[in-house]
Amino acid sequence: MAKNLDLRKYQEDILVRIKDQTRSADAGTRSRLGVRAGNELLLVGLQDVSEVLPVPEIHPVPLSKPWFLGMANVRGNLYGVSDIAQFSGQTPTTGTVASRILLTHQKYKAHAALLVSAILGLRALDQMQEMEDEGRPGRWLGGRVFRDASGETWREIDIKTLLASPDFMKVGLG
Repeated sequence: MAKNLDLRKYQEDILVRIKDQTRSADAGTRSRLGVRAGNELLLVGLQDVSEVLPVPEIHPVPLSKPWFLGMANVRGNLYGVSDIAQFSGQTPTTGTVASRILLTHQKYKAHAALLVSAILGLRALDQMQEMEDEGRPGRWLGGRVFRDASGETWREIDIKTLLASPDFMKVGLG
């Protein structure tokens, strides 16, 4: 019989491992947080994210772009929540128990939260092969492309460039 998975314990274990990795001197260059957004596998720098949280209540903002889901209150701070899959031209993320928001690090001074379909754990870049970017136009803004040992393709998000992009920061219609 299959062992029951305690999702809360699993998520807590991932967060502890992320914090342990960020304490290591070269964690920012060796490891990335693997996430799924729509049908894409993405890598996010550990130094670019302050927290990974279950999806809180999101309050819609009128006259905003469809990928901007609205505002969420996280411990008294308001964060703009964006569906990263929809922003990249995919179908909107459907909320499940595996969905999470990534809060961007405070050093960027942008209270932004990125909605992802699932957290896939830590990925070591030294166990992946960097690939030539096929020039996919769009919104990943400076991220590199990698292939893992199982042949899966991962795209790295450059959070700093994403947050500096007018396409991402201008959420209002018109």
